[in-house]
Amino acid sequence: MPSSTSVQPWNLNLPAGSYQAWQFQMTERGSLTPYPFSGTTWEYVVRATPASSGAALITVTTTVSSDGLITVTDATATVLLEIYAAATASLAPGTYYHALWMNPGEATAFAWVSGPLVIAGAPEP
Repeated sequence: MPSSTSVQPWNLNLPAGSYQAWQFQMTERGSLTPYPFSGTTWEYVVRATPASSGAALITVTTTVSSDGLITVTDATATVLLEIYAAATASLAPGTYYHALWMNPGEATAFAWVSGPLVIAGAPEP
């Protein structure tokens, strides 16, 4: 588990139906030492509320899907999160909640970042 137990806030706004990508570099607390990712699993989820249960509105893992892809590079402790346009195209404009999880569903599960996700209507050209 990361040496810091607090989840970092990530307030995000993006237009419906847009491709987005972010790269995170995770380090050990108080240093530039890459966090050891070997053997970890990853999942990014979007839900209607922070306490929603059941299937997520968007789920992105290290296996490519229509929602996106997570690419993890162990040597540099980087996580590339790609959300494909199809993932948000059908979401109504409004506020949702998202989180990037390491080892989801396990005793060592840790949400690196989470917070509100505002989907804005995409203006017509």
